[in-house]
Amino acid sequence: MLAKVNYKGLIAPLVLGLLIWLATPVRPAAITTEAWYLFAIFVATIVACITKPLPMPATTLIAVTLGMVLKIFKTQEVTAAFGNTTAWLVAMCLFMSAGFINSGLGKRIAYLFVRNFGQKTLGLAYSLSAVETLMAIAIPSNIARVNGIMFPIIDSLSKEMGSDPKKGTQRQLGSYLVFNEYQVNIVTSTMFLTGLAGNMVALGIANAQGVTISWLQWFLAAIVPGVISLLLVPYVLFKLYPPEVKATPHAHAWAANKLDEMGTMSTAEKIMAGVFILALLLWLVGAKFGIDATMVGFIAVSILLLTGVISVKDLMAKKGAWSLLIWLSIIMLMSAKLTTLGLFPWFSKTLGTLLTGINWVWVLVVLFLVYFYLHYLFPSITTQISALLAGFLSIALGAGVPKLMAGLMLGFAGSLFCSTTPYSAGPAAMLSTTGYVSSKDWWKLSAIFGIMFNVIWLGGGLAWTKLIGFGNFSNLKGAPKMGSAF
Repeated sequence: MLAKVNYKGLIAPLVLGLLIWLATPVRPAAITTEAWYLFAIFVATIVACITKPLPMPATTLIAVTLGMVLKIFKTQEVTAAFGNTTAWLVAMCLFMSAGFINSGLGKRIAYLFVRNFGQKTLGLAYSLSAVETLMAIAIPSNIARVNGIMFPIIDSLSKEMGSDPKKGTQRQLGSYLVFNEYQVNIVTSTMFLTGLAGNMVALGIANAQGVTISWLQWFLAAIVPGVISLLLVPYVLFKLYPPEVKATPHAHAWAANKLDEMGTMSTAEKIMAGVFILALLLWLVGAKFGIDATMVGFIAVSILLLTGVISVKDLMAKKGAWSLLIWLSIIMLMSAKLTTLGLFPWFSKTLGTLLTGINWVWVLVVLFLVYFYLHYLFPSITTQISALLAGFLSIALGAGVPKLMAGLMLGFAGSLFCSTTPYSAGPAAMLSTTGYVSSKDWWKLSAIFGIMFNVIWLGGGLAWTKLIGFGNFSNLKGAPKMGSAF
């Protein structure tokens, strides 16, 4: 039997790619023919990732093969690309996530928080938010955290408290906890470089344009807007979308019973906890000893394999990790090659000339907001990042935005934009269909929280990055005589 191919999905990428290819004679003189041909392939590939004639690994593999046939890439160059450190960091973190789920450590942590802090509904929301935050440090899959750990607990707890969509009682407790989990998941995905696979996709694309960001730099820039968001989300939602049940005295007993069922902490849980702490410490200070973030991932996974917490079968079952390893390596290879061939530098320089006289802070603000709200058109995080980030980053750099700040702010936007639609990300697609939150409420609340996140992460984030010295605000190109935004 032949595998299914969506041939209609090939029309748009082929037409657009051919139009760019045929425009070679009128390309800008500063761009080589080789760079222009690769640009045509790159654009067609990104469009194909949206129209999906084939899964992304197949699409990108065919594209890079075409590049080799046309002598744009050497075979050794392509095979070496699969050793990309960023792609392997994503894969290692996804493998680590199996340890949290297999060992049961994630659920135990959640039950402990609920037992100790769940007497009031608001306190319950904060305790579950704390669990989500801890999980995000080492589980880069927002779907794994929501689908595999958090939602089953929230669903079970809500029904135990009498809040069940099938009975029409979802607003008693479950609606509030479910939507709170989703918005908090967005915050935690943004706070940690390893909190979302898309963050590391953004990092790889940024690296191709000479923008390097460490795990610690990302964390330092995100910690203040992140903590503010974590404090505000449960409280603001409690006011905007109040649960009918304001106290949950039975949650303590429910969580205690669940912990009794689990019994004492297993050896697998203890090992997983130790590896988790080790990984966190190495991500924070490992660079001082020559241990980068990817090496930390390899160390953690190796320990989990040696101790039996995860198996080779678990690694092979993580199809998403292997899929991402293929397409992300190829996308970053193309992006890096376009930089080497001079296309992205030319783009940045040209835009920089056009934007002369404009304060780069305002350019960054506009880019951030446009990038955020364009997610209404994208049902995939990684698709939008792959399609748009390179161009947006080039514009930012051309306008004089400091490299680190440009990479960080656009990187943050690449997870914050999930607060837009019920199809913005995998967890949204799942949670919005559970019956706990109506479609109307989801759209309305997402719009409100999207505005709140933009204020906190864009406005407050810029002020915070200035304070910690991550941007040269003394060089505000074209700043108004009355003073800059700061």
